[in-house]
Amino acid sequence: MTFLDTSVIIDFLAGDQRIVAMVKEILDKEDVKTTTITEYELLRHKTKIKKQAAERFLSGVIVCSFDREAAKKAATLFEELQNSGRMVNENDLLIVGIALAHDEVLLTRDQKLARIGKDKIRTV
Repeated sequence: MTFLDTSVIIDFLAGDQRIVAMVKEILDKEDVKTTTITEYELLRHKTKIKKQAAERFLSGVIVCSFDREAAKKAATLFEELQNSGRMVNENDLLIVGIALAHDEVLLTRDQKLARIGKDKIRTV
């Protein structure tokens, strides 16, 4: 399965043709996952229309929680990034931690996540 990062879902909902095609191709082959962190980021939109679009999208994917295994992965990643000077923001660390805990690919548009250097992070 593939995890979709917030950036990919936002662009999908905005109708970015490249991302729409990519997500549809993935959905033809497998189920898609996202995280409760992404769910939070999507649902905090101020407009009702964007919230409704996010809720519709989220109802069709598997949403995985930040649990103890994800916390361990995120904490280890935090230490690695801090030591190497490649830190990313906290929400991104939590999202990556969840994907790594599930041993799944995280599809993102966030180029900062490429700095993490994990083979399970795919930037598009």
